[in-house]
Amino acid sequence: MKKLIIYIAVISFCFTSCKKIIDVDTTNAEPQIVIEGKITDQAGGASVIISKTVGYDESGVYPKVSGASVVVTDPSNGMVVTFFEQSPGVYSQTLKGIPGHTYNLSVKVDGKTYTASSTMPKLVKLDSIGVVSNSFFGNERKTAAAFLVDPANETNFYHFNLYVNNVFSKRVYVNNDRLTNGNKLRIQLYYESNDDDDDGLKTGDAVIVEMKGIDSNIFDYWYTLSQQSGRGPNQGTTPANPPSNISNGALGYFSAHTYQRQSITVK
Repeated sequence: MKKLIIYIAVISFCFTSCKKIIDVDTTNAEPQIVIEGKITDQAGGASVIISKTVGYDESGVYPKVSGASVVVTDPSNGMVVTFFEQSPGVYSQTLKGIPGHTYNLSVKVDGKTYTASSTMPKLVKLDSIGVVSNSFFGNERKTAAAFLVDPANETNFYHFNLYVNNVFSKRVYVNNDRLTNGNKLRIQLYYESNDDDDDGLKTGDAVIVEMKGIDSNIFDYWYTLSQQSGRGPNQGTTPANPPSNISNGALGYFSAHTYQRQSITVK
């Protein structure tokens, strides 16, 4: 019995000595510059939004950054365009991009220079949008879909935005043609009005689909976000900053892309 008591005491001491208090450091990190820039093949579709991140325990509203120098160039024709600040942190120009051209962005703010480059792909026509019906465990569900023909002998990347009754869907819709090169495509854009509602579109819903032809760097950015958007426990990947094509440690992206938009009403 004495030996048993000594054994239990030793084991208890070992478990007690292994305890360690871990202090989680939630000290706010230094704010980072966030740049969200775009040039489209539509007149007036060029803008650059500059903001800063906030601390862990601060509000999620990112403060806009004023007083930056924003310039976009096109090396193929010597174009140099200065963007003007239209509202705090929002810089724009009436620049219309040309498919096949590469655009370079330069942002100077707070004594640092941030650069990025993006090539606008050739236009792939969005033929139409529609609504398809799927059956899930005997229940019909209506889903928006984009119809197009993917060009053969070239690599294409697509990013879609979905609006239902003028409400933007927070889902990230992104596709490439790695397995569908040269095919007719029907790309379904699944929609839930909230996290607990999974029955799709309703009769009378107004649907808007935006389609963007993007380059490979921007595809990587949106694809990473799409992988992090899993819903529920153990879904999606560990949150991390998506790969940015902007230099000097800035977050965000600079995208030169084609743009198309169509709308329908669900019947």
